[in-house]
Amino acid sequence: MRNSPERLAWTVLSISFIAFCVLITTGPLGVRNYLLKATEAQETQVQRIAGTVLVRRLNGGQLGGVLESGVVLPGDQVIIDSATRAVLDLFDRSHVTLYSNTTLQLLDVESPRFALSNQPNRIRLNLTGGLARVGVALPRERDTLFEVVTPHTTVTLAEGSYRIEVNNDRTQVTVLRGEAHLPHEEANVTLVQGMRTSVGLDGVPSEALAMAQNLVVNGDFQQPLATGWVTGTIVLASGVNPPRVEIVEDGGRNAVQLVRREPDDGNHTQVSIQQALDRDVRDFDFLQISLDVMVNYQSLSGGGQQSSEFPVIVWLDYKDQWGNDKFWTHGFYYQNERNFFINTDTWGRPLGEQVPQAVWFPYESGNLMELLGDSKPVRVTSIKVYASGWNYDSLVSEVQLVVE
Repeated sequence: MRNSPERLAWTVLSISFIAFCVLITTGPLGVRNYLLKATEAQETQVQRIAGTVLVRRLNGGQLGGVLESGVVLPGDQVIIDSATRAVLDLFDRSHVTLYSNTTLQLLDVESPRFALSNQPNRIRLNLTGGLARVGVALPRERDTLFEVVTPHTTVTLAEGSYRIEVNNDRTQVTVLRGEAHLPHEEANVTLVQGMRTSVGLDGVPSEALAMAQNLVVNGDFQQPLATGWVTGTIVLASGVNPPRVEIVEDGGRNAVQLVRREPDDGNHTQVSIQQALDRDVRDFDFLQISLDVMVNYQSLSGGGQQSSEFPVIVWLDYKDQWGNDKFWTHGFYYQNERNFFINTDTWGRPLGEQVPQAVWFPYESGNLMELLGDSKPVRVTSIKVYASGWNYDSLVSEVQLVVE
């Protein structure tokens, strides 16, 4: 029996009409989906603090050195040896500080290609070993999904400041400020400020624990400066404009700015923030000062002729076991053009430390209970952060005095 030409024509026409409907429907949907989902990779700046930063590129495979600063892309691996420290500045103003013997790979650092997209920025880092301080910036035009992958877990980080340490056996996550989420089918753990957890080879996060106690109030300057702190200035000559101190925002974090930039350079001034503590610490075996500093400008070289006029100085007043008034201090500077000698303290350590200009530098004193020996604190009296010299412009953030 022969097929009907009319039936065949109608069949072809129907199929063509259906195909046309599919095309006019899926075509715009495909374009819309592309506009919403398309992403583009973003550059990350790597800044050397000390030593030589090694970078293994995604395609080349060979190691290259970064002597001062450079650019890394998704897929690149940053390698820090025992004598090196570095800072990664991400496109959304987040930053990651890498300490000695640390390896980190940038898995994803990307943003939506088109403004029409409602997708978040995406930053995914692979910390395979070592210690990283992660600062996640406040979102601006769009949110950022920020994840750190380790051999033991994946950590999702909200805006804040975090300490993540990885060794062969475990990953330890500490929340200095913000909120961290560690998902697992057996135990989902959410950490808030002042908490920590560790994840072993089984991938299960331990119960959230309180981290060591921080004796400093408002050290992240999220509240007005008068909360916990007293400001002060010293001007030795009449008619000299005094320096200023105020809270500013930089790179998604609050910081205190200590600044004097006046035409009458060469006059000594000082500006400080100080907090009374009056805390007995005799029952603790660990005491450490930490803070983030950035020195933008200093006109006086080094710490001056007496190693006492640095653009940032941290000073701890305390009493020892015999009731004697003692102090510990440490300064920061970026230039010493006149080659002033940097004096040492009683234990032979330099009173000042050279840091990169205009780069956030995270500092940890180490355990002062051990470093100060028989002169270790029994009661801490106060902590002061100040700038001293001629003209200067410095920022300070995340001031902590941790005991445990």
